Amino acid sequence: IDKEKKEIYIAFNASHLPVTVLLPDRPGHRWEPLVDTSKPAPYDFLSEDLPDREVAIQQYSHFLDNNIYPMLSYSSIILLLVSDAATNG
Repeated sequence: IDKEKKEIYIAFNASHLPVTVLLPDRPGHRWEPLVDTSKPAPYDFLSEDLPDREVAIQQYSHFLDNNIYPMLSYSSIILLLVSDAATNG
């Protein structure tokens, strides 16, 4: 049985202005982007089989390392909580 925490973070920006959301701090874990509707396809959904997935995730790391995420207007995001061990190999 997988005892890993399964948490997601979902946010919607219905404003015409960009916003920065503050993410919950989860020691030993980090947030990883899955969906960002403000990004062009195919980077709006970072599926496991996306060839540039790791590069795309790395572009978010500065924000995610600080538990924040910038959102453009009229967009939504889905982030997954993953273990630091899983992201570090």
